[in-house]
Amino acid sequence: MKDISVHYVEAGSGPETIVYSHGCLMSHRMFDDQSTALSSSARVIAFDHRCQGDSEKVQTEFALQDLVDDAAALISETCDSPIHFVGMSTGGFVGMRLALYKPKLLKSLALIDTSADHEAP
Repeated sequence: MKDISVHYVEAGSGPETIVYSHGCLMSHRMFDDQSTALSSSARVIAFDHRCQGDSEKVQTEFALQDLVDDAAALISETCDSPIHFVGMSTGGFVGMRLALYKPKLLKSLALIDTSADHEAP
C-alpha cells in the first residue's frame, strides 16, 4: 500500500489463496479458527483495515473506497493470481466493491452478515 501500512498475517500454502476482511471495530483475529482450519490446504491471508487492529492509525478522514483500495493493493502485492475473498460486515462492503471495480483480482466472493442495500448520500 502506497500511503498506509496495513497489517496482515499469512499462513499455509496451496494452489488457492483465501483473503479475509473483517467487520468494523474488529481485526484479522476474528478469522483465526477459519485460517487454522484452511491453512493445511490453502494459503490464507487475514488483514486489518486501516485504523483497526494492528494496521496504521491515520489522522486524516478516509472513506470506504480507501479500504477497498488498501485491499486491492494488498492482494496485488502479495498474490500472483485471483483469490477467494471472504468479507464480514464492512469486509463484505469491501469485497463487493472489489468485485465491481477490480474483478480480475477475485476468483470468488463470500459475504458474511453484510448488505448490498443502497447507501445514504
